[in-house]
Amino acid sequence: MKKKICMLAVLSLAAAVFTSCTENEPVSDISADTSAVSQHETSSGQTSESEPETSSSDEPSGSEPDSSASEPSATYEGATPAMWEVTDDKGNTMTLCGSMHALMESDYPLPDPLIERFDAADMLEVECNINSEESAQLSMSILSEAYYKDDETVRDHISQEAWDALTAYFADAGLDINLYEKMKPWALDSIVEELYTRDTDVKSELGLDTYLIDKAEEAGKTVTEAESVEFQLDMLLGFSDEIYDFLFRTYEGYTVAQAHEELYALHDAWYSGDIESLEDQTYTLEDMTDEDKAIYEEYNRQMLYDRNKGMAQSIKDHLENGDKVFFLVGAAHYVGDKGIIALLENDGYKVERIKY
Repeated sequence: MKKKICMLAVLSLAAAVFTSCTENEPVSDISADTSAVSQHETSSGQTSESEPETSSSDEPSGSEPDSSASEPSATYEGATPAMWEVTDDKGNTMTLCGSMHALMESDYPLPDPLIERFDAADMLEVECNINSEESAQLSMSILSEAYYKDDETVRDHISQEAWDALTAYFADAGLDINLYEKMKPWALDSIVEELYTRDTDVKSELGLDTYLIDKAEEAGKTVTEAESVEFQLDMLLGFSDEIYDFLFRTYEGYTVAQAHEELYALHDAWYSGDIESLEDQTYTLEDMTDEDKAIYEEYNRQMLYDRNKGMAQSIKDHLENGDKVFFLVGAAHYVGDKGIIALLENDGYKVERIKY
């Protein structure tokens, strides 16, 4: 089964917290004293010392939208992440861009058309500002909510099948799953997700939203949130045991090598603006029971569909106000018949793919 990965900006934040705490000691021995975790390891908003520079190439900008351009030009060299221009009935416009929350150093500098659209905006809106001080504080505070007390363990909340699947997956990564059994399902899932990028050159600190938030703050732009770190954390904490059990069971027979392969495939789809492949980054329904299909649909409702509605409404509000916004959320939120693009078009907004 394919997995949706890098879906939440805050997953990178949570994974950084838990990884820094658990890398060298058993989870069961970790106290709720969060002072042991360094600011550098938990902020997740600091780019590396060799921070990528914005593009200064002489490539033609091609930043104006073209109503005939349903796909980016194959002749443009470099990244062509999906971007759209949305227009309301008053002629107000704004740029929508698909983000990936973990990227590679080689993805920078960013393409001129993207930078030009970003520079022209007064405001950057992201899912959540993981660079903020509030985000760092929240990421620390969740530690006290991440572990079961007394004799309770995650095994009391998931099936043996799910536990066995994770046991084999962690073993393949060189980890002992028993060191993590005191973690609640949502916290354990953040460790599972972190294994996707571990030992790869795809890094959360290089994510597009992290990078552009830094640039927006340097330029004095307003940074707003379509959601918030607190919203995303509450969603992770609010998923039922049944949802996490389903997610964990899908790791049966899965290897870290497969995870890395899917991560790079997702990266390549983002890099080329291949929204069809992005839409395909999901679980297959083959051999699913009716019960699992229902759980999966509920997961999609909470993880994508309801959030897409909120993001689409934020876009409408900005257009109504005439705000000059560069709108940046995970690329998967735009695709499909319940994605942001379809929601806007169904409500009469004109949405055009921006050609590179």
